[in-house]
Amino acid sequence: MNNPPIRLAWTDFVLDLQDLLLTKNIQTPLYIVGGAVRDAYLRGAIKDIDIAVDGDAIRIARQITDWLDGDIFVMDKEREVARVFVETMDGQVVLDIARFRAPTLEDDLYDRDFTVNSMAADLLGDVSVLIDPLNGEQDLNTKVIRRCTEHSIQDDPIRILRAVRQSVQLKLKIHPDTLSDMRKNIEGINQSSPERIRDEFFNILKLSMPSRAIRVLQHLNILPLIIANTDKLSSIQQQPPHLFNVWDHTLLVTERMNSVLTGISPRRTDNTAATFDLGMLIIQFDRYRRQLQDHIFRSYGNGRTHQQLLILGALLHNLGKIDSQTSYVQHSAENAETVAETLRLTNHEVKNLSTMIALYRDVLDKSEWSDLDLHQFWYPLQEKGIDVILLAVADYLGTYGAELEQASWLEIVERVTILLDTYFNKFEQIVSPPMLLNGNDMMTLLNIQGGPIVGDLLTALREAQVTGEVGDLEAARDFVQGQYKKLK
Repeated sequence: MNNPPIRLAWTDFVLDLQDLLLTKNIQTPLYIVGGAVRDAYLRGAIKDIDIAVDGDAIRIARQITDWLDGDIFVMDKEREVARVFVETMDGQVVLDIARFRAPTLEDDLYDRDFTVNSMAADLLGDVSVLIDPLNGEQDLNTKVIRRCTEHSIQDDPIRILRAVRQSVQLKLKIHPDTLSDMRKNIEGINQSSPERIRDEFFNILKLSMPSRAIRVLQHLNILPLIIANTDKLSSIQQQPPHLFNVWDHTLLVTERMNSVLTGISPRRTDNTAATFDLGMLIIQFDRYRRQLQDHIFRSYGNGRTHQQLLILGALLHNLGKIDSQTSYVQHSAENAETVAETLRLTNHEVKNLSTMIALYRDVLDKSEWSDLDLHQFWYPLQEKGIDVILLAVADYLGTYGAELEQASWLEIVERVTILLDTYFNKFEQIVSPPMLLNGNDMMTLLNIQGGPIVGDLLTALREAQVTGEVGDLEAARDFVQGQYKKLK
């Protein structure tokens, strides 16, 4: 008897999980479904695994959590959906475990979004054999993304965003019938919760080339449903040194931001910084690469990282030009806040986003930076200053494009290097020097009560310490007394 061909290439984690379940004599039918099966077929990385259960999914999820010493979050108790987080030697693996959506496995697969995501493998049987009632394998081989049924898009219009993302991610062409259904149901996207829209949109921002998907979203008139008025940007022309209209400039800045972040990230290859512009920047950034990675890849929960927020900042940084060409920076920051709040981002994300957009021009417009200038930049911003710098360099690269002048670019690179070196290597010297006197010391010295004047004196003393005007305790006391006489 011939053995069936091995079609699926599973990670050691999946094979070990199967062995564990068999050892525990699990009788409830379990199937790996969706993207993990697709990725196993394509020999891709597998970090997120959907498991469909013909039985009590929450019970199975809790058992797996205990056996693997993981963490569990019950996402929907009524529908029996739970998420299990497991730490492995190769990083975190996420298991989404859910009861069948329909009476049978085949019905469950038909109820999913696209054929390439509607394949399955028997986790308690021959896990290498593909279960494929909708011919997802054929669509993968012919590079087509096709909805499972005629009502797949109408049933859940958020799948429109998923279709765009996966077409770019997997280099698939959207089938004409699927594209037609997407166009018919675009307005239905807003029927989804803001959180679902946010999560699908941030998955797009996570792509290796997010600007390609963003361009498709704009072409299909989907993007204005998520970010109001982006459809107006292409009609706004710009003066030199800008080479493009506001929309094309925005796309290019988004691409450049992504390229800079890729150059900093562990995903960097020899080709990432092969061009002069990125090459010179990445060479200088390399000395701070570990600190920059820690900053860029910190998580906001639910799969969002700061990297995606930086991409969003690039996408929104010129949105204010719809309102005004003169005060567009402030308008853009305000519009970005509105977008972030609509997407239900955290207060921390909202603040980071609006700050980077409000201040990035400061880095580009100021050519000379004294120690006091550096202090006044970094002290109120702290780590948010890194975002301001990254948006500034992305905007500069997007403004000049292919006409970038080497000498001018090297000046910008030197400027931002000085800024970063100040934050990472001269923090106590320039950014936030240890105060020689605190507020209580000042109130005792001057025999005054607390109030705004104490804050003003603290600022003046801190800046005097940065410039070297004050270097010891006695000089600090004399300085504060002198400043108090001027201020009262």
